[in-house]
Amino acid sequence: MKKVILLLATILMTGMSYSQNKSNIKYVRLNASSPEAQADLEAMNVAFKKMREMGCENGLAWYYQGAMHNIPGTINGKNVLCPEYQNSDDKLWAWGDCTHNGSQNAKLHFLLWHRMYIWYLEKIVRDLSGKADFALPYWNYGQNNTMPSLLSNKQTSLYEQARYSVLNNGQPIPTENVNDIEEAINELKTNPSFAGDAGFSRSLEGSPHGYMHDLIGGTYANPSETFFNEIYQLDDYSGLMANVPSAGFDPVFWLHHSMVDRIWESWEATSYGQRPTLAELEKYPWQYEFIAPNGDRVTYTVAQMYDVVFNLDYRYDNLLYTDGDMVLASNEKATMNKASFQDPKKKIIWEQKIDRTLGDAIFVHKVASKFSKNTNKAFKSEANTNVVLNLDVVVYKEPKDYYKVYLRYPGEEDQYVGTMTFFGVAHDHGTGENHTIGENGVKLNYSYYVSDDLLDTDKNFEVIIKKNGSGDVNVTLEKISMVKLN
Repeated sequence: MKKVILLLATILMTGMSYSQNKSNIKYVRLNASSPEAQADLEAMNVAFKKMREMGCENGLAWYYQGAMHNIPGTINGKNVLCPEYQNSDDKLWAWGDCTHNGSQNAKLHFLLWHRMYIWYLEKIVRDLSGKADFALPYWNYGQNNTMPSLLSNKQTSLYEQARYSVLNNGQPIPTENVNDIEEAINELKTNPSFAGDAGFSRSLEGSPHGYMHDLIGGTYANPSETFFNEIYQLDDYSGLMANVPSAGFDPVFWLHHSMVDRIWESWEATSYGQRPTLAELEKYPWQYEFIAPNGDRVTYTVAQMYDVVFNLDYRYDNLLYTDGDMVLASNEKATMNKASFQDPKKKIIWEQKIDRTLGDAIFVHKVASKFSKNTNKAFKSEANTNVVLNLDVVVYKEPKDYYKVYLRYPGEEDQYVGTMTFFGVAHDHGTGENHTIGENGVKLNYSYYVSDDLLDTDKNFEVIIKKNGSGDVNVTLEKISMVKLN
């Protein structure tokens, strides 16, 4: 039983109105599935039509804006969409700036860079569409599970053929996937740290962020469903959203990242939420370069970005979380735990070498005897103890599956702790396009904050890993460990 019981229906099916403590709010981002948001989607349609007609060297062009997120290192054959770009030697200013390279710098700046990126696109659409009050809608997946219809309409500039066919056919996200999305969003709420591998930002980046990229891009669909990816100019490929170098070219990208930003804003408004410090961000800097609506190039230092990103000119029509959405158990501590998992002091509670390929069968690892007792001892050692489960895995290709991770206590329901997703692995670790993988493969670490999932007991428990999908890429679990942070 979790120490915090979340009311799923309340969190996902309704939103509590709220006001931000900002003096410069001018725009409201709306649910893209609501009637009120249709005018904003139409404005996007008008703007993207103009952007698609611009030459790719124009900073306001659809191609230029998509390439700022990322772009393939090499285009297959002559680039019919952008003759000026054939390979990475031809990159223009600010192309390939997104936070997807696997470094600590990229991990820490993921949410902040993407917030600025979509904010500038929002300003461009406002200018090109002529809709003075335009604000970027969000796709509220988990509640509204049919993609907004304007994006599946082949006659609009927001349509993209290289997407999961279920979505482009106007059908809702399958129930199983909706449940996955709900679990991921709910688990994020009680994370006590913004930064670090087990923190809120990194966890959100995995799911629902990476999860939705792969779902929309068709990776989690029938493996036989492939597309012509017009950015790579390759047949029998995954959709635009499933690949970092082509994701920013699909118009649904912007609605997806508006939702990601909304989840972040929702968490920050809770008792658990916090902001990264400027010192943390400056220790691991990132470049912030964007195109203004008049075509000017805009560059920020980390300190300048920090002043802007938490005082922008929009709010959301409602948030996912409020403290009223949860019921505190009788033993819940009055003061919520807040911490920083960035560069923490670590104490290993236990670790075990596994070296086993995760197959279709459910993987069960028993935590018994002294390991279960040591876990509970560390958990009870002080108030607000931060316990993290680490899974070290190795892959040799980017998997098309995902793996859900649970803790299981005897006689209790399985406690969901997170999802292993693999969006961006090929890009982040140089395993895609013309790169080859070393004989040791790509080593990945998945860290999950589990203090809100552990029970106060010395009883044996189990770590459960469930594969979802029918892909054939092997994922080898090398090691499991439980650590105490700070």
